Amino acid sequence: MGRYLRVSRPPARAASALESVFERLNTPKGIKLSAPGFNGFDPAKGGITTYPPGAKENGGIFLHTNPWVMIAEAIMGNGNRAHEYYRQINPAAKNDCIDEFQCEPYVYPQNILGNEHPQFGLARNSWLSGTSSWTYQAATQFILGIRPSYKGLCIDPCIPRDWDGFTVTRLFRNTMYRITVKNPYHKSKGDIALKVDGLEIVGAVVPVFADAKEHQVEAVIL
Repeated sequence: MGRYLRVSRPPARAASALESVFERLNTPKGIKLSAPGFNGFDPAKGGITTYPPGAKENGGIFLHTNPWVMIAEAIMGNGNRAHEYYRQINPAAKNDCIDEFQCEPYVYPQNILGNEHPQFGLARNSWLSGTSSWTYQAATQFILGIRPSYKGLCIDPCIPRDWDGFTVTRLFRNTMYRITVKNPYHKSKGDIALKVDGLEIVGAVVPVFADAKEHQVEAVIL
């Protein structure tokens, strides 16, 4: 359960739902909206059936919804899977399959044809998406776990277990924070041992200084 975000359903139910997403909807190109796709127009079911299986709402990969699953996995402590979902839709990772992707490798498309479609992996409607802003939130605030709050900066990473750590520079309330996160025990998530300017801080929230100065933050995942 997230340290700063409350899971509104029992953890076992959340884990079961996320496992179903992985098993039934995930593909190497991203998470599909639904499965299986409807095959043939059906006026009783409506416009979704005007698309072939794997296209758009009919089993396609709508990227806008993918970062919400990244956030959910991070809240549940599944850093490897959260990062996997981040990586598999990252446009910068498409250079080696650009003939399949057929979209600028620096922008998220609205959707990608799903694995029920013969052109699986083809991106459509580049720029027409809120994916980039949501993925930025998922990556910075939930995977890296540097999250602003009223009391200060929460340090709550959920990262792949094989990461040794990472560094972040964060401007927050007119103050620059140089943050080093260490992962000596190779966990995705754990309690945080926090130091700010060499002094131990109880909890995992860096206080607000608002002094326009630079502060050094060290966080160790225990």
